[in-house]
Amino acid sequence: MTTPWLAKNPRALRPLEFGREQQFVINPNGIPELCEELKACPAHKPTPLYELPALAARLGVGEIRVKDESQRFGFGAFKALGGVIAVANVLTGAVGDAYHSSPSFESVMKGEHKEITGKFVFTAASSGNHGRSVAAGAKLFGNRCVIFLPKFTSAEKEAAIRARGAEVIRVDGDYDTAVAECRNQAAARGWTIISDTSWEGYDSVPRSVMRGYCVLVHEAAVQQWGAAPTHVFVQAGVGGLAAAVIGYLWAVCEQRPVSIVVEPESADCWFQSNLAGKPTLASGNADTVMGGLACREISPVTWPIIGTAADWFMTIREDEVLPARRLYAQPLGEDPAIISGPSGCAGLAGLMRVCTDAEAFKALGLGPDSRVLLINSEGDLGEPLPSS
Repeated sequence: MTTPWLAKNPRALRPLEFGREQQFVINPNGIPELCEELKACPAHKPTPLYELPALAARLGVGEIRVKDESQRFGFGAFKALGGVIAVANVLTGAVGDAYHSSPSFESVMKGEHKEITGKFVFTAASSGNHGRSVAAGAKLFGNRCVIFLPKFTSAEKEAAIRARGAEVIRVDGDYDTAVAECRNQAAARGWTIISDTSWEGYDSVPRSVMRGYCVLVHEAAVQQWGAAPTHVFVQAGVGGLAAAVIGYLWAVCEQRPVSIVVEPESADCWFQSNLAGKPTLASGNADTVMGGLACREISPVTWPIIGTAADWFMTIREDEVLPARRLYAQPLGEDPAIISGPSGCAGLAGLMRVCTDAEAFKALGLGPDSRVLLINSEGDLGEPLPSS
C-alpha cells in the first residue's frame, strides 16, 4: 500500500542481519552498564511507561504504552540523553587518550582530570531541544557551551538554553543554516561540535547521541514492559531517535516489531528518501508547528538502520497535532494524563491517522492483539496547549 501519506519500505528485510554500521550504533552490549552509570547523575531516573487501555479500546488495538520522555532529567525531552552522554563520551575519551585508562562518568562529573576536560568548549546547532541537552551536558561537567539557533526557535526555548549556562547565537535562517554557521565557527575557534546529525567525516558523535537514546528503549522494552511491542510509531526529524528506537528493538526483541516512522508533511525527508531508495530532501520547506521535526534532510549515519529496518513511513497533517496533544492531556476513561509538545505527540497523531483508515489499519496488521509503543518525546517546552 502506497498513498500520499503512507508507504511501505521495499527494502525492509525479515529476518534481518546486522551489518557493521548498524551494530556500531545499536549493539545492546553496554547499554545496561550505561544505565547504571547514569545513576551517578542526581537529576536522572528512568522515565515512566504509561498504559492507555481506554485509548487502546477506542482505537481497536490490544495495548498502547507511552514512554514519557517529558520527565527525562527534569529536562522535558528525550534529547537530554543524547547531549549529556555525547559530552561525557568526548571528555572520558580525551582523559583515556591522555592517561591510557578510562575514567568513570561519575569521576569526570565530579571534576577530576580538569587539566584535560577543562579545555573543551562545546557547541551545537539546534531548533531548541538538542541545544538544551548539550548545554545541560556542558554544565554538568563544567564546560563552556555555545548554541546556534535558527530564527524560528521560540524565545522560551532560547531562555531555557541560557538558563543552563550556554551562550546563544541566533542565525538568520533555518536549521540547516544554523548547522552551517556552527560548523564554520567551530572550525575557526577549535570548539567541539556535539551534533545529532552527521556529515562526511563526522559521525562518531552522532553515534554517541543515538546510543544515549537507546537508554529510553532499554528502560521501556527490557525493564518496564512484560511483553515486547508488536508495533512502534516513532517520530523522526534527522533520524536519531527513530534509529535508536527501531534499531534497539530489532536487536533485543525475539520477534522484531512492525515499525512506522512518522513525519510532518512539510518535513518528509524520510518519506521521500524511502520512495527514492536513498537519502533525499523533504518535499516541503519544513515549516511546521512540530519544531523538533522541522528537518529537510536526514542524518546520513541513520540511513543504514532506518532505511533497512523501518517497515513503513508516513506523514501527518498540521491539523492532526492539536487533537493528539489534547488526547494525551485530557485522556479517555482512567488513562493517565500526559503533557506533550507538538513534536512529542507526533507518534500518537500517526497512530490515530492509521486507525481511522480501514485500509491502512489492515495493511499495518493492527488489531485486538496488537501492542503499540509510542514515545512522548517532549513536554510542552514553552509551547503550552491552547485552551480552545
